[in-house]
Amino acid sequence: MNKSDKEVKPWIIASYISGAGILLVIYILSGYLLSRWLVYHYGGSEVWIALGTILGLVLGIVNIIVLIYKFMGEQNG
Repeated sequence: MNKSDKEVKPWIIASYISGAGILLVIYILSGYLLSRWLVYHYGGSEVWIALGTILGLVLGIVNIIVLIYKFMGEQNG
């Protein structure tokens, strides 16, 4: 019995899920660290640090959505 090329392998799904989590953490930390550095060097309110962290979160979520669409597109052919 031949396996279909469209069959999903469990380790590929696991790598996508763990990779998405790692990317989300990287985006959030990058937003926080960049905004903290900018506030430290240029002055400003602590609100900018919160906005930078939220921006990192939003970018990370967008990246995960794109990754999911790409993965689902490969599934559908």
